[in-house]
Amino acid sequence: MKQVLILNGDIEKTESTNFLINAYKKGAESAGATVKELAIIDLIFNPNKLFNNRQIAELEPDLQKSLQAIRQSQHVVLFCPVYVDHIPAKIKGFFDRLFMPDQIFSSHQNINNNFSGRSARIVSILDEATFKEWKANKKTTYLSIKKPAFEKCRMSPVLTNTIGALHSLDNHYSQKWLVKMEKFGSQLI
Repeated sequence: MKQVLILNGDIEKTESTNFLINAYKKGAESAGATVKELAIIDLIFNPNKLFNNRQIAELEPDLQKSLQAIRQSQHVVLFCPVYVDHIPAKIKGFFDRLFMPDQIFSSHQNINNNFSGRSARIVSILDEATFKEWKANKKTTYLSIKKPAFEKCRMSPVLTNTIGALHSLDNHYSQKWLVKMEKFGSQLI
């Protein structure tokens, strides 16, 4: 049975993010996967990476549990709203603390950052201004997590989706994404 970890990167836990998460979760569970969900905003940790090379910050209990959940999963899905072309600081800090090699993957802590054999998906949910800019120039908003975190730690493939603001959950655009998320979940991708 495949283990799926859903990371809710919505600092406001909005209805639209939960709408997409629930669709993905429904699809994954229908395919027989075990799904675990973590809301990053609920975790207690210092999101600031320490820059003093002589001192490596120990992981707080919530980050230790998160790292364990990542290790136990075969597929990680991040749902992350992007506001005016940036990812919220606590969400970025979560990835800085867990995935940056000089932060926790030092030899004295005996932690392995090789997550090969795991796949990932990043679902970027853009606010209206960022979505207009994205439609104009297709500038991606997930690279600060995709490359330095997931791909550098050997997760492959790392699939991505960019979704515009879901103003209403019952319009055609939202329903289209509901169907897609459930399908991705059922395919465990």
